[in-house]
Amino acid sequence: MSNVMSMRFRRVLIPALLAAALLALLAGCGSTGQVGSATSAVPASALAYVSVDTSFEGDQWQAVSGLLARFPNGEGLLEELLERATAEAGLESDADLRAALGPEVALVVLDVPTDLEADPPLVVLTKPEDEDAFAGLLEGEDAARAEVEGWQAVAKTEADLERYREALEGPSLDESEEFAEAMDDLPADALARVYVNGGALAEAFSELPTGAGPIPFGFAGAETGSLGAALVAEEDGVRVEGRAVAADGSESPELGTFESELVEEVPASAVAFLAFNDLGAALEQYADALGAGGAPLPFDLDETAELLSGEIALSVRPGPAVTLVAQVEDEAAALAAVESLLGLAGGRAPVVYDAFDGLLAVSNSQAELDVLRGDAPRLDQDDRFEAALEAAGMPDETSGFGYVDLRAAVPLVAGLAPGGEGGGYLPEDYLEPLGGLVFWGEASGDAQRFSLFLAVD
Repeated sequence: MSNVMSMRFRRVLIPALLAAALLALLAGCGSTGQVGSATSAVPASALAYVSVDTSFEGDQWQAVSGLLARFPNGEGLLEELLERATAEAGLESDADLRAALGPEVALVVLDVPTDLEADPPLVVLTKPEDEDAFAGLLEGEDAARAEVEGWQAVAKTEADLERYREALEGPSLDESEEFAEAMDDLPADALARVYVNGGALAEAFSELPTGAGPIPFGFAGAETGSLGAALVAEEDGVRVEGRAVAADGSESPELGTFESELVEEVPASAVAFLAFNDLGAALEQYADALGAGGAPLPFDLDETAELLSGEIALSVRPGPAVTLVAQVEDEAAALAAVESLLGLAGGRAPVVYDAFDGLLAVSNSQAELDVLRGDAPRLDQDDRFEAALEAAGMPDETSGFGYVDLRAAVPLVAGLAPGGEGGGYLPEDYLEPLGGLVFWGEASGDAQRFSLFLAVD
């Protein structure tokens, strides 16, 4: 198989997944696939694991069908994709295609290749109801295939397949405490579930050539932890629920929750808004993690941390006008800090800034500072913003949250792209069903829980 997965297999599998909602309509409400049941055939040492429900039945796929039907020609497009996938597979009907894929397809990434331009060693696992039909998907392709632990395992090369078998001689994922903790309390009924092994990730990057060091995620100051996530379809949108868990023996920083006050200060009609609290504490924590051997910071850490100890928000409005607003106690000190940071940047950047009413504002638009000082409606009075947060079910207090008005953001971003003036983005009737994208974090025991919800109106 070239490019990780054979071209033919991708041409069949990907359209089939996109066409799944139509299958739900054809088959009616049935039992959903057991997403995650392949864990017994996945090595605990694997770098990443993705499980996708390919039963194309049940409430999840019914919800997908309902969501896609709200877009122009949604049902017709799904039928076309289904027909194309079935034809590519050389099968006669969607039922044959479903039998060839089985109720679940799992992808296992064994590790990161030392040659960054090479494909990662990847194994595809499935339990087809019709093994002859599944074999037909791979007919004529240069791929290694074997039955392992009751699953059909497919890899690019025999060497990759052998590495997978050897890794399975150790513990499997269903025996891993790290996996159990990362996936704890995440929805079991999901379209897909994802797990990234933080320890394996750190080890893999540490063995790469100099300059490609580990990329920790989840917690500043902690060893690289693991991450689990689930993709869920709902009646009014799509949700991602996830957990970031600190590595064994490391202490995760305490990320306090807060209720945003800057939503009452930032003007309404925001295309995007991001709020977080006490960035100074996170900066100090990151500096401590660097240790004495780290490069000296080009600014006074204590002064900067104190300046950033309140709530900070980044707002984008049509224009685009990008404005950072921070709560500050000492307005004069805040202005001096901005002057200093601009000096470090090599001179005055093309921005305007001011401090007033306990706020520091930095923007690319003087008009935005004028609006901030004025009596224009605020974001907490914006109907689309409030409706998006309510649909997402976001709690009042979070460790940080963001909002994007996709209906406004898509043409804005397209207008900034090469070619300009928004040409090439989706027609307005395709944008109309798009609601707000809301994401936030909150503490959950020793882990950080995160959520993302995309509303479809």
